[in-house]
Amino acid sequence: MPHVTQEIKARIQRLADRSKADVVIVEVGGTVGDIEGQPFLEAIRQMRNDTGRDNVLYIHVTLLPYIQSTQELKTKPTQHSVNELRRIGIQPDIIVCRADYPISEGIRDKISLFCDVERKAVIFMPTVSTIYEVPLKLESEGVGDLLVSRLHL
Repeated sequence: MPHVTQEIKARIQRLADRSKADVVIVEVGGTVGDIEGQPFLEAIRQMRNDTGRDNVLYIHVTLLPYIQSTQELKTKPTQHSVNELRRIGIQPDIIVCRADYPISEGIRDKISLFCDVERKAVIFMPTVSTIYEVPLKLESEGVGDLLVSRLHL
């Protein structure tokens, strides 16, 4: 699979070079641990070493399911997916938590503690009526400042 990983990295690098962009966003969709995503996850893992630690930032978007019977958001699936990422060598810098209900400070603290990310890097992303609200919500949660700080922009 090394040739596949190399090609993925080459395509990302070509895009960055041709566009001359300050930031290139690469989304790796799917479920962590699925075989289809392995070459892509390995490619982005290697890119951090290839381009320098200050030039790559990992954002993990995760769902916090709401259990109606207990009326609580569950963090265990997030903890498991982050552990799976860590197992393959990827430590998320920011965790964006999708949820239909606001997350409490306790939930934010728990994710920060068990996923080993700064508390301010645990971001709440509520379900919104239009995708155009997403950037505004992310900015209100401080994602812009985190990106500028972590990527030295």
